[in-house]
Amino acid sequence: MSVALVHYHLRPGGVTRVLEIQSAALTRAGLPHVILSGTPYAGSAPLPVEVVPGLAYRDTRPDDGLQSEILLNDLRRAARKALQCEPSCWHIHNPTLGKNSLFPLLITGLAESLTPLVLHLHDFAEEGRPANYKRLQQANQLYPLAPQIRYAVVNSRARNLLVSAGVPEDLCTLFPNAIDPGLLPSASHTPAKGVAGPMVLYPVRGIRRKNLGEFCLLASLAPSGATFALSLPPENPEWKAVYDGWVDTVSDLELPVRLGVVGSSPPGSGASSTYSDWVQHATHLITTSVAEGFGLTFLESLALGKPLLGRDLPGITCDFTATFGRLYQKLLVPAAWVDERQLREHLHNALRRSYRAYGESMPGKLPAQVREHLACSHGGDAYLDFGNLPEELQAGILPQACNSPADVVILEGEHSQPAGDWIREALDTNTAPGDASALAAYSLENYARRHESLYKSVATTAAAAPRWLDKRRLLSLFLRPERFHFLQA
Repeated sequence: MSVALVHYHLRPGGVTRVLEIQSAALTRAGLPHVILSGTPYAGSAPLPVEVVPGLAYRDTRPDDGLQSEILLNDLRRAARKALQCEPSCWHIHNPTLGKNSLFPLLITGLAESLTPLVLHLHDFAEEGRPANYKRLQQANQLYPLAPQIRYAVVNSRARNLLVSAGVPEDLCTLFPNAIDPGLLPSASHTPAKGVAGPMVLYPVRGIRRKNLGEFCLLASLAPSGATFALSLPPENPEWKAVYDGWVDTVSDLELPVRLGVVGSSPPGSGASSTYSDWVQHATHLITTSVAEGFGLTFLESLALGKPLLGRDLPGITCDFTATFGRLYQKLLVPAAWVDERQLREHLHNALRRSYRAYGESMPGKLPAQVREHLACSHGGDAYLDFGNLPEELQAGILPQACNSPADVVILEGEHSQPAGDWIREALDTNTAPGDASALAAYSLENYARRHESLYKSVATTAAAAPRWLDKRRLLSLFLRPERFHFLQA
């Protein structure tokens, strides 16, 4: 058994971390493998990498048909060079995410050659990535279905969506990520000099769905002396303007927030600016993200021994048995703080852009239906969930929230309280929230066994010519009014 793992790049980030752990698991299982990437690897793990430049991000071009054939040949050549044979299975990460316009024809070529395939979906172009989906619009054959093809998904929510869209249940495997403590920073805590209060770290890149406005709002409501830090700025120029807007807001409002700290500033005197040092000196981790694939931050808080606070994502955390700290479902602000005309204008424009990008006609009643789903009631009064507002409106609310903190409400399960009280209580807790033994299910050993079982299944089944899922059935599930989110539009 030999495996070719394929991804667009190996830059620092979520899928690269998955590939690092995946390679360690396959090595432990004695499975020969190669990672085929569009970019070189700059990390420290001993990865067996072959660079195939055609895998890197690519917009649609007139020569896509020819270039996809060249890419497939280049991949096969690189895999044979590394493995000394044709791979028994191809394991492709995020093949339908729309980051490279060659991928639909690449997957078609592999599927029609009856090659055993694992299509590993961490994220969906259909979910809040209309610019990505545009690269897929011309591809009618996007999701192949055959006995020798498996869809591996990282949460039950994604599996339920694929099955609802028509993927047979036996072809769709729940495949959670692993946690390898050896790849994490030290979990010990040594307070940095000059750091008096809580140090709250958001260990992510500041892209839109990480909901930086809510991160700033919580920081503004925290007790004096607390510091909130975000690890890294976005790499994608598409998100830079939004990120820079929050940099300006933090400065204008003099919030206790430090953005893009890793590699640029230390947590305190005597410390370095490395990610490891920031994690070591953090008293708490935070998440305000509105959407995740696997939700690694939730589990890593246990592995690092750091209490976690922030926004719950029930569609993700429902797969975990562990408890993580203080997680709320909604962060409410009075609807009166938002100009209704502006909100409806933002909503109409966002929906129109999104539907146009997805190549769909926007139903006339849709804006009103979505606005109804945005409405929240608490204590008989009208509220809005701050996390599902466009950045422009979030920034406009922040000064009012600073002046009237008692009017901002946290909903945590069936309990509600002023957000300022909630954040103070959360920061008063400095002990790890759960038992790290809950991570056993995500061990490298279990991860290796899941890979062996999956590869054996696809490699030994009787192959058949593929049929294709109607891609619009899946898109329609994501375009339902209740799934709309400004930060993913």
